[in-house]
Amino acid sequence: MPLKKIFLWALLTAGAAVSVVLLRALHVPGAVLLGPMLVAMGFALSGAGLQLKPAIFLPVQAVLGCMVASVVSWDLLKLIADHWAVVLAVNVLSIAAASVIAVVFTRRGWLPGQSAIWGLSPGAASTMMMLGEQRGADPRVIALMQQLRIVCVTLTAIAVAGLAGAGGGPAASPPATVFLSGAVSLDVAATLAGLIAVGVAVAMATKWGQAAFWVPLIVGSGLHAARLLAVEIPVVVAAVAFAFGGCYAGLRFNRRMLLDCLHLLPAMLFGILLLIGSCIALMWPILRSFEGIDPLTAFLAIMPGGIDAAVAVAHGMQASVPVILAVQVTRLIVVTMLAPRMARLVSRYCEPNQKVSGNGRTKS
Repeated sequence: MPLKKIFLWALLTAGAAVSVVLLRALHVPGAVLLGPMLVAMGFALSGAGLQLKPAIFLPVQAVLGCMVASVVSWDLLKLIADHWAVVLAVNVLSIAAASVIAVVFTRRGWLPGQSAIWGLSPGAASTMMMLGEQRGADPRVIALMQQLRIVCVTLTAIAVAGLAGAGGGPAASPPATVFLSGAVSLDVAATLAGLIAVGVAVAMATKWGQAAFWVPLIVGSGLHAARLLAVEIPVVVAAVAFAFGGCYAGLRFNRRMLLDCLHLLPAMLFGILLLIGSCIALMWPILRSFEGIDPLTAFLAIMPGGIDAAVAVAHGMQASVPVILAVQVTRLIVVTMLAPRMARLVSRYCEPNQKVSGNGRTKS
């Protein structure tokens, strides 16, 4: 590796660490995710040329899977069983809302071709980019929309958490954390390392990246719920995973891609804000169904972003992490199964009013 690249990576690491310290000093929720993400975006848009290959992100996905497994219990499973209809309904409705917004944007020609159909999905970003490109949509537009969605949703969640924290008053539930502080036993470390290794190995062997998340989640949940092994996440491991995830999301931005799509940014942001707004409307069924939870928990549960962002913001706040994970994991399953099929159906019957020219711009 050239000396310049080594220096840039060291500078990025130092910048990410400083940003976390500064944001935590300002009591910004989710600082360990937001700081590295913003610093990495700055490096990417400045043309530093730093990139992280998707395979490097597999251990982070495995940690997230273990994180979900660490809160699985019979009480949580009973909670999901008691409210399965509401949890399923709000997630299906979020996909339906995204499809309606995409149809309007496509029919009005506010975004080129069918890019809105694939770019406004509330999840399954890599699948949507692949399928959209196969159907002739501009992959640059889809990628930028998906990346902007993650950033906007994270910022919105942090703002909501900040307002909830500033509001004071008694909370419906005590601050919850899924992380282990203090000394870590050898058994806990070995269990965590084993689950991460198995998840990454299966993902690499099958070439299915999501296996890095699902294998530790399923295996770890079974072991944890049966009380055969304790699945716990040390706070240091969680912090490194969140910071790495933030850098990975930030470095996916590209200056040339942003310049090519600059004229589309207002429409992209408008569509993303409509998507977030529709999910905020779906908070109310969750609030009415789950007794004793606060609006912050309901928002983090239904927000159309990643599980890592939801947990990072919820950590240390007055939010119920198990409820958030119950809804978010169900959303991930529903989005993975339904979103590509819904997008295919919509694209088949929705002809755009504009097409993409060679330089990525629209023409009538």
